[in-house]
Amino acid sequence: MNLLNVSALEIARRIAEKQISCVDVVQFYIDRIKQYAALNCISDLFESEALIQARKLDLLTAKGKQLSPFHGIPIVLKDNLHVQGYITHAGTVYLDHIAHKNCALFNKLESLGFIILAKAKMTELAFGLSGQNPLQGTPHNPWSKQVLSPGGSSSGSAVAVAAGLCPIAIGGDTGGSIRTPAALNGVLGFKPTAHKINARGAIPLAQSLDSLGPIALASEDIIEFYQLLKQDQSHLAVMPLNSIYYLDEKDFPNPLATEILQLWRQHLQALQQKGIQLRAWQKPKDFDFAHLSDLTSTIIAYESYHNHGKAAENKQNKMWEVVRQRVLRGKDIAVSEYQLALAQRLEYQQAFAESLGGDACLVLPVSPIFASALDPEDQGFRHVGDYTRPFNYLDAPGVAYPIGFSTEQLPIGVQLVAAQGKDQLLLQHLQQLTTTLSLAGRVADLA
Repeated sequence: MNLLNVSALEIARRIAEKQISCVDVVQFYIDRIKQYAALNCISDLFESEALIQARKLDLLTAKGKQLSPFHGIPIVLKDNLHVQGYITHAGTVYLDHIAHKNCALFNKLESLGFIILAKAKMTELAFGLSGQNPLQGTPHNPWSKQVLSPGGSSSGSAVAVAAGLCPIAIGGDTGGSIRTPAALNGVLGFKPTAHKINARGAIPLAQSLDSLGPIALASEDIIEFYQLLKQDQSHLAVMPLNSIYYLDEKDFPNPLATEILQLWRQHLQALQQKGIQLRAWQKPKDFDFAHLSDLTSTIIAYESYHNHGKAAENKQNKMWEVVRQRVLRGKDIAVSEYQLALAQRLEYQQAFAESLGGDACLVLPVSPIFASALDPEDQGFRHVGDYTRPFNYLDAPGVAYPIGFSTEQLPIGVQLVAAQGKDQLLLQHLQQLTTTLSLAGRVADLA
């Protein structure tokens, strides 16, 4: 049995048609997780619990009952989500509190017939986009034999999907932490508008910006997952993708690597060839990527200090010094500066929505670089967030999807974003775009 490069929904269809069992599927992924343990992306494997749950779901299947279109699908959670009986490490080595109950998302997923297979490693406290974690060990980007950045902070979740260790995973995005690892691992990653997916029972980085979302190989999995998990039950009439805004090169906050720029231009050309009208996006007045990125960083630093400042100040807590200093930066941010950053959000959000006309999306890069070598001071990724953080500040839903590979076979993706609350519009356009261009994620060849 080979389930690689098969969507989660297709696997579930095979389960429903009794071609394969839930136990078979779970065992397939357990075996791969063990086989490729050197990727270092899994923090806890729930082997016995997952097999017990699979047997229960097989009994339901035998009776012709399916809990959802994802009945029997194994899923991996980011390790900032509470799972009863296990430590929620959140990428640290000092947290040792065992969760006494499951997070809200765990319970919801189980009610839909998902099987919680494992928890994935992540950047310490979710504070960083390279995915580097010197203390726990950095998940290995599966597209390279060298140790290259997996992207963060949902590093383990993206690596697990890209390596075929699970068909779908949960990540979290505060400044680009779903979109960046998705782009660098050749998979899809969706950051919804904040708080659309219940985050109760998650260790926060910055509650004003944190957003949970799925990482998968196929757009159909992302879309169906969101329909089942979003907290509001609103629906939207289908909006055809006739045109799309794009970020003009003159407005790039940082130049793209040569091969990424070539792939970007080819992607725009492919959209045009499929009859999709491209419109150069006109930035709203006073819209500056660097400034919005700085405002996002102000909120993250202030709120992360509120959440983790005592731990960072305690020198007995073993922390990566880079993350410790990022958290401690929040101590020096005045309440007035933080409140001003929050107060200005609404004005920027309205201006951004108006710039898109209410029924369009914007496509732009995610990262100006491919996966790269790690550096001790984590400076190599300092400009990646310039493409992602502004859209956390705008509370804009965004989804990364793959567009190609470098000559060294390193994947890269771009992102599609929409105005705050336009998640369903965004996903409809994603579906049409990926279907039209036959774009999907791909499992790395680990042989």
